[in-house]
Amino acid sequence: MVNGAPGSAWASLRSTHRGEAEELRLLGTTAEDDPEPLGAEHLFDLASLTKIFTTVAALRLADAGILDLDEPVASVLPVGRGASAALITPRHLLTHTSGLPAEGGAWRSGLVGDELRSTVLRSELRADPGAVHLYSDVGFIAVGELVERVSGDSLPALVADATAAMGAVNLTWNPSAIRAVATEVQPHRGLVRGEVHDELAHALGRPAGHAGLFGTVHDVAALARTIRDGGQGAHKRVLSADSVRLMVTPVVDAAAGYGQAFGLRVRDRTWMGDVLAVGHTGFTGTAFAVELDSKGWGVLLTNRVHPSREGADVNAARRDFFRSIG
Repeated sequence: MVNGAPGSAWASLRSTHRGEAEELRLLGTTAEDDPEPLGAEHLFDLASLTKIFTTVAALRLADAGILDLDEPVASVLPVGRGASAALITPRHLLTHTSGLPAEGGAWRSGLVGDELRSTVLRSELRADPGAVHLYSDVGFIAVGELVERVSGDSLPALVADATAAMGAVNLTWNPSAIRAVATEVQPHRGLVRGEVHDELAHALGRPAGHAGLFGTVHDVAALARTIRDGGQGAHKRVLSADSVRLMVTPVVDAAAGYGQAFGLRVRDRTWMGDVLAVGHTGFTGTAFAVELDSKGWGVLLTNRVHPSREGADVNAARRDFFRSIG
């Protein structure tokens, strides 16, 4: 337990408003049986924060006129099964309104690689596109595949181009175990360190749009600052102002009580508390948020599933941390 959160490691960086000195905190060790102190260079499994970097990659293609957010994807990438599957658009995928299921559970039956990817992408729809909000890993696997097909570049290359403009220089899909922070001890894999924790991403065997990126606290901070600054990165513009508005403006209300924008959640009180912010979390214990009025932002990375996900709730610690960015 580090600073009130499960796990062995705590890395946080925040600024309460534009121009204020940033506060960096590094606590704990990279694993409970490793005495090495956590450093700013250590890489966390970002889990679903990957979805936000994938969103940025997709919106950059939209800014360039390569991806039409409202054109059905079926002619490029058949996704889903059901009478209305042909109506799915990138807008649906990026706002979790495609009707695709939350998870592609076929990995549990032993499917891996391209066979698993094909099976997941052809999942039966749970609802008509645009009808309801259903948070979906499957939808973001589809986004990752879609951006590769329309651009001719790999997802890692598209993300790397965006993150270089942001100044996020350490992001990687293939970390070394030495620099990686440990996650869970799993029955079938042992201690997971330097490999993606997400079982579906691991079984897919190559980068996917929903999970799998590793990065430092400074890498995620670069993303937060880019959103704060309306799409301007540390080195050059990453997104148009219109695309950033899509990321911070809710288009649908989730059953859990937050607003869903493109990729990001808006005012998710479960972990943001009462701060009027946009942001996202990752299953492994990662999170970031940007306050829309004050322009304060914060990044909190923990390895809450280490050594086990059982009883590993960090929402109270998150609410306490993000309260100060407002």
